[in-house]
Amino acid sequence: MNKWLLTLLVLVFAAGTLPSCRKYEEGPNISLRTKRARVTNNWAIQSALVDGIEKSQDPYWAKQKHYMYSDGKYIVTIIDPVTLEARNVQGNWKLYDSGRKIAITTKNFSGNIDSTNDYNILKLYNKQFWIRKLDNSIELHMVPFE
Repeated sequence: MNKWLLTLLVLVFAAGTLPSCRKYEEGPNISLRTKRARVTNNWAIQSALVDGIEKSQDPYWAKQKHYMYSDGKYIVTIIDPVTLEARNVQGNWKLYDSGRKIAITTKNFSGNIDSTNDYNILKLYNKQFWIRKLDNSIELHMVPFE
């Protein structure tokens, strides 16, 4: 009986400490798909916080489409807020820091200058991808689109 009680206490303690060991702030705790497989998708912005202000209705954010391929290629379609013309910007993405962060490198519209943005991954599910720039200036909540 005493051994059974000790085992039960150990299990209760372990279960109580597991939620604090999350890789991402918002989850998941466990996934059968790799991080790379979960990032690989076509993403649309559901919510965009810029300096703490919701901007997802702004055409610049509302119409963006992010294509993240398994080979690390990246394309983002951006609507120019002035001309309302769609432009594709190409680049690459890479997970680092044990999959806790993602670096997205793109070329400017003329295609000749690289720019890298680093993000903390807040949530990484098959159907939800939340990231926040390291300087906390932008937080994006994305969902898949067809």
